[in-house]
Amino acid sequence: MNVNRLLPLRQTGLSLVELMIAITIGFIVVAGVGYLYLGSRQTFNTQDSLSAIQENSRFALDTMSHDIRMAGYMGCGNLATTTPGNITAAPTIAPVTPGTALQVFPGGAGWTAPAGVAWMAGDVLRISGADPSGVSLTGPVLPGSTAVVHVAGNPGNFQANDVLLISDCTNAVIFVTNGVSSSSGIVSLAHGSSVNSVPYLSATYAFNPPTTVPGAQVYAFRQTDYFVGCPTASLSGGQCSVPLALYQVINNGVPQALVDNVENMGFLLGMNASVPPAPPLVGSYQSPAVVAAAGTWANVLTVQVHLLMVGGPANEGRSNVAVTSQPYSFIVNGTTYATYPADRRMRQDATATIAIRNRLP
Repeated sequence: MNVNRLLPLRQTGLSLVELMIAITIGFIVVAGVGYLYLGSRQTFNTQDSLSAIQENSRFALDTMSHDIRMAGYMGCGNLATTTPGNITAAPTIAPVTPGTALQVFPGGAGWTAPAGVAWMAGDVLRISGADPSGVSLTGPVLPGSTAVVHVAGNPGNFQANDVLLISDCTNAVIFVTNGVSSSSGIVSLAHGSSVNSVPYLSATYAFNPPTTVPGAQVYAFRQTDYFVGCPTASLSGGQCSVPLALYQVINNGVPQALVDNVENMGFLLGMNASVPPAPPLVGSYQSPAVVAAAGTWANVLTVQVHLLMVGGPANEGRSNVAVTSQPYSFIVNGTTYATYPADRRMRQDATATIAIRNRLP
């Protein structure tokens, strides 16, 4: 018997065919893993972009909706029966009438951008009105009196240089307070000529009155502008080096960016179709240019807001999440534009329709 035949054969290595098969299998596995990774990353970036659009849209529309609903609010009075006086000098607030409580400046025409931020696109919205909650007087205010206004507390955190409204169901005056002090729970609001055109109010405002005479309250007053803009420091040759943003300006103060990546803003206005004494009824929707030309701002009952939201800044590669360019349509001043952008970012027309509470039954 040959003993050598019982010994195992020694390993002499892989053949070329075996090696090629192993490499091919390895390539297939790596390619599969890479494909899954790229697909997962693409899906994540797309969902992240859409989530950012929805989150920014919700915040912007909620903020604007609150102000639009309260346009023209004057306490227990209303602009149909009372035109508020205005003695503000610093800052100067535009007179408030039924025709100016809510205005849209088509394409920014007739509107001046605040210092530090340039208007870039779309319409500009201006809303004027008092905050919902006021504080009652603790003593009467007489016409021609330079005495301070005394109120029962300061829940609104009134401060010097705030714009305030004193109102009952008959009279109202907008003024700036140049000093706020407190003693024994009574808050005193000065209204000197340093920040007002005159240091006195023009009517009698009662406190703790009989039932036939309404009591007066003091409210924070807001003239709020919304526009799409770019910091002037980031603007060169008509191009903004940072994402465009929706800005809010209150009482001609410092503009604040509410949300980034807002490329445009447009409005349609629901007009009153009824004839008094019939109750208000929304008829057709008109563009701001048509309403401005007709001077029928007082007949606006609802506001349809359109915000063109984009998913991320242009200078970030991860913002280009779509496989190809994504065409979109957007309404500005009553005209629908179909656009084919060069980038691959996601865009969405975020829309809300808001009723003006003080003009509906």
